[in-house]
Amino acid sequence: MTAMTSQYNFILDASSFEKGLGNVKRWMVQYPATNKIKLNFYIPTYTLKELDFLQYREKSFTAKEALKFIDSLETPLITDKKKENFNMIIEMPDLLDIISWNDVLDSVNSNRDKDELNKIPRRYKNLLKSCVFKCNMEDENLKWILITEDTKVRKYASLCNIPWCSIVDADSILSREINDKSFQDSEKFLNLLLKNGGIKAENENGEQIIKTSFEKSVYASRGSGKLWSP
Repeated sequence: MTAMTSQYNFILDASSFEKGLGNVKRWMVQYPATNKIKLNFYIPTYTLKELDFLQYREKSFTAKEALKFIDSLETPLITDKKKENFNMIIEMPDLLDIISWNDVLDSVNSNRDKDELNKIPRRYKNLLKSCVFKCNMEDENLKWILITEDTKVRKYASLCNIPWCSIVDADSILSREINDKSFQDSEKFLNLLLKNGGIKAENENGEQIIKTSFEKSVYASRGSGKLWSP
């Protein structure tokens, strides 16, 4: 990693692929080639099993594509330049047997929160084990952040003092880091919406949106050029 390269370490749960597969693809395939960011991604066993469940039981096309994409990253498709700035770690299932549930509870502040966590489904407990291992137990001096769009996972992670963020948050951080033009254009457009009477709000998924009226519609700027005519 060069002096000018920033490093980010993310744990990805199933919802981050389900709700933001396009974002994740861009991070893993395009961003490392810029040589401005080094990215480490950790895929817990929970994530693979959950995507597998969504693929077969819920007939989720996105989950199917996510699993295909993860498989593709383990092939020589990634160039040497990208490999220098990109690392994807698939969790070994045996790891979950090594980490005890008490290791997770040790990161919880109150007995009330511990009682609540003791009652959650096993699959969530396994995800928390993975996160606690990467964030607190692994001796590599790296700071890991869980990316999740699942409200339950966010709540459980907070109880265990596991840092988490949304797809939008992570995308914003990484786009700023590489000075991505699309991010700059998006920022200008959102500021223009606010200037023209738009109101910041949250949608049902907890994502930040801007509400505006039809009469005050604002359109994104276009590049210069001549209109085509037959």
